[in-house]
Amino acid sequence: MKKITTILILLLVSALLAGTVSAGTISRDVGSGAAVFVYEDIAVDDTSSTSLIQYSDGPNPQALNVISGKDGEFQLTEEVVNGMYGTYYYKGNPKDSGEYVTIWYPEISLKAELTTGKDGMSTSGDSIDGKSINKNTNVSFKIGSPQVAPTLGCSAKLIFTTPSGGKTHSFGLHEFSLIRMNRAETITSPAAPGRNAEAGTWTVQAQYVTQPFKDYAKKSNTITFDVRSTSLTLTAVKDSVVRNNPFVVTIQGDSLAYYLIYLDGASETDVNPTLQQYQDGWQYDDEDHIGGAVFMTDASGNRNVQYNTIAETTDKTYTIKVEALKKYEYEPDPTDYDTTKVKVEKGAVTISATGDGSYFIGAEIKLTGTNTDSSDVYLFITGPNLATNGLALKTVGGTNEPAKDNTQPVSVKTDNTWEYKWNTENCGLDTGAYTIYAASRLTNGKSSSNAFLNYSYEATDNEKEYGTLLPGPGEGYYGYYAVKLSDAEYATVSVNLKTPFIFAAPSGTVIAKGDKVYIRGTAEGDPSKLQLYIFGPNKFVYDSITVEDDGSYEKKIDIGSDWASNQYYVVIEHPMYNNKIDVQVDDPQDPTELFIYNVDGYSIQSSFIVAGPGKLQGANAADALTKMIDSPNIDDKYTKLTFTVSEPWIKLVNPGDKAVGMKFTLSGTTNLAVDDQILVDVTSSSFSAVDKTQSSPTSGVSRTTKVVAGEGGDNTWSVEIDTTNWNLDEYTIKVSGIEVDISTSTTFNVVEKLPDTPTPTATGATAVPTGTTATATATPATPGFGAFVALAGLGAVALLVLRRT
Repeated sequence: MKKITTILILLLVSALLAGTVSAGTISRDVGSGAAVFVYEDIAVDDTSSTSLIQYSDGPNPQALNVISGKDGEFQLTEEVVNGMYGTYYYKGNPKDSGEYVTIWYPEISLKAELTTGKDGMSTSGDSIDGKSINKNTNVSFKIGSPQVAPTLGCSAKLIFTTPSGGKTHSFGLHEFSLIRMNRAETITSPAAPGRNAEAGTWTVQAQYVTQPFKDYAKKSNTITFDVRSTSLTLTAVKDSVVRNNPFVVTIQGDSLAYYLIYLDGASETDVNPTLQQYQDGWQYDDEDHIGGAVFMTDASGNRNVQYNTIAETTDKTYTIKVEALKKYEYEPDPTDYDTTKVKVEKGAVTISATGDGSYFIGAEIKLTGTNTDSSDVYLFITGPNLATNGLALKTVGGTNEPAKDNTQPVSVKTDNTWEYKWNTENCGLDTGAYTIYAASRLTNGKSSSNAFLNYSYEATDNEKEYGTLLPGPGEGYYGYYAVKLSDAEYATVSVNLKTPFIFAAPSGTVIAKGDKVYIRGTAEGDPSKLQLYIFGPNKFVYDSITVEDDGSYEKKIDIGSDWASNQYYVVIEHPMYNNKIDVQVDDPQDPTELFIYNVDGYSIQSSFIVAGPGKLQGANAADALTKMIDSPNIDDKYTKLTFTVSEPWIKLVNPGDKAVGMKFTLSGTTNLAVDDQILVDVTSSSFSAVDKTQSSPTSGVSRTTKVVAGEGGDNTWSVEIDTTNWNLDEYTIKVSGIEVDISTSTTFNVVEKLPDTPTPTATGATAVPTGTTATATATPATPGFGAFVALAGLGAVALLVLRRT
């Protein structure tokens, strides 16, 4: 008998062991199209089937995975499925629409969310994973089984791990050891940890109870959360804040409970922080407390409350207090409260000006800075004989409003920076030192007393309530206060305004016909343009000049071959402070008359003719123009200069005979402009055409060079010549202008050897130009252009820059 018992025990153990290999002990009958799961034993409706085959897609499906069976029965172990889930055919294949089953993995997942409804079917969507909840916070658990539960119906359980490491199926007053599931997601009844729950970190997982998944399928993901005490607390996100910025405090208490929050000990004489309107959880304002209102916590027992501050908020430390409301009475419970403190501090203002602090009137001054005290910056300026307390900077040169009437503040950007570009061209200020103030509030300039701005109307109840206006002198009247400077945060910067000047110089004082001259100089004060006038015999040029950002300018003037050989007078006009050329012309395209208006802007003060009958000539016209600009009715300045136009010429110094192989320099002088190109051709006098099969017996060179400024007044040019391998012959040197049609020539010999006693070489010989005789001629002086006339008479016509004083 004992032996039989032993055999029965061994058979039972063998059967149990066999059950661990074959996932299920009883096969489940399934038909075509059924959903089956890893770890199941199944029996398909074709008992002759011996394999489940997964095929590839496409017109010629290939076997991807084969699961062997017998008589239509298959064990779907994890090893044979091998992670290749999907459709398997047990009869036929995809091409002939065979019979199949779909193999899934028995997944199970878990979510834990705050509950919003007592039925446990409504959740807020707020996960508690990685977060904290109170002991009375209701939580609903969502168990996901997207394939198993809808197909088979099954059961699961929740396994909680306590902060001490214990395992349990209970959570608060609820037990979750057997949860029936017949849908893709099952939501449990709401449960709270309970007042006796252990505080600390908890975890929870879901696991199948139904076989065979209980023993083989993986558990769900793990949810981790902290359980904390339900004692009421109030915390501030920041301990301090710069005024004009908000601050937030957080109520932490019971779930979906009501709490009163207010500024404890606040004074009505202060400008206190105010609650942000229409916040989440807000129920109603409490008029018995400054900054007071009732809020309801969310399902997790939390509520953020925002207070706002403005530039005028009193800078001090505020105590914020929260009190629980008694249940069913909605009265504060003085025994259940908490407080926190937030310090409201003044911000700071900075200001700086680009550059070195010294600016020409008419220039743009860029002012920049920061402001952490308010959202606007009020700029005003003080200086010699300005309004005692300063003028609003944006109105300087216009209405010149006092600082207290400034209605155009500069907005502060989100990064607390600000910027203002002050264009001084019409500022109406004289030269001198000025101070610019940047204040965080509208101030009465630099005054030490407030200034009431009476708008003479009665404010509405809404304006009174929200403090957009302040009471003024006289019953029923309201307006804004411009506070004393010490009530605002401010900074200053000094600027020195000075008079712009203009300077000019020509690229040369004697210019060849057909060449060019450059007028170069500097015009300070950032003018938009300059005006150019050139006066000469039967010649008047009227043109504008563009000024670069650095104040430099350059104007190219082409001297046509039709310009007479004579002296020309140049005036360049600067628009000065108003950035306007005050000298007018009757027709900008074909001017015949120059004039300026009287201060009325209509009648003409003075004028003269520049072209046609009755015109002023040369220096007289230039002199009349400068006297016109000297008028006290206009602010323009000028500079003047002169240059002489002459026939072009080039001189060449004959080099004398040279021994073959020598290197020497060809040079000469010219009145062509600096940087003009000159072509130098040296050719053999015996040059003649030869047959193309023969080598040419001639030699020589062709070079270009630039004209350079000479030390004695005339410009110079030069080229280097190398006679190595040249033929013994007479050579012709021809020097020609490229931009200007002028040339000259001479000859020299290349010999085998120079005599022992060299013969004197011609020096300073002037070659006769071909085509045109280009002899330098003295230009007679023309009186009437101030100091230039005297210089011209001395034959040293150069440059003079005159400034108005």
